[in-house]
Amino acid sequence: MTEPGVPGSGPARPDPADLRTARPGRPAGTSSGGAPTSGGVAPGAGGEAGSHLWPGDHGTLPAPARLALARLVRGPYLAAEPEPDTWRALLAHEDVVRERLADQYLDLVVDADAQVAFVRDVPAADAPQVVREVALTFLDTALLLHLRALLLDSSDGRVAISRDEAADHLAVYRRRGGGSPMDFSRQLDATWARLIESGMLEPLSGDRCAVSPVLRTVFGADQVAALSAEYVRLAKESA
Repeated sequence: MTEPGVPGSGPARPDPADLRTARPGRPAGTSSGGAPTSGGVAPGAGGEAGSHLWPGDHGTLPAPARLALARLVRGPYLAAEPEPDTWRALLAHEDVVRERLADQYLDLVVDADAQVAFVRDVPAADAPQVVREVALTFLDTALLLHLRALLLDSSDGRVAISRDEAADHLAVYRRRGGGSPMDFSRQLDATWARLIESGMLEPLSGDRCAVSPVLRTVFGADQVAALSAEYVRLAKESA
């Protein structure tokens, strides 16, 4: 996506490509429904390693571990809540799951504190890009930085936010750009929808969404620090 997140001219903006929703993500060319969920495969022979789950099955992992592998490949991430059984299966079979992912040029990231895991492309120059990468707009990035800060400040690791609360936080950038309230509302709607689709926001009741715990891990500290400093500067110029 290349459309600007804030209309009008003004100070140079951080390049939206500097922060991307590639990690966590789904393999390129797949959709959110491309792999079975925790209810999609019934364990066979008690779910023991080497058991056959369907006629002609050549797999060797027990059903729970296969489900963990499928959830990671499907993306955007696997979390202990609301999938505790699949999370425990991942931890129990982490080494072999890593091996299976490496065969697909995928690296496994496990955050034991946040209890989330996701896949990313392996850091090899000659490796193909497997994870779908989506560039973020200016508003996408600004909101993600805010949500990540809220999550890190939370005492229990749980944060919920409404669309109106997000609009209040981002209003300073609308004033800087000089766009109309209608333009800003449309752009915020698009940002809100993109973050839900990518799994960064999880719908609750009404217009509120829970912030995904994966935001603790998904972006590097140096990357976040550089962008945060730039966005603070732009916000001060808009005041």
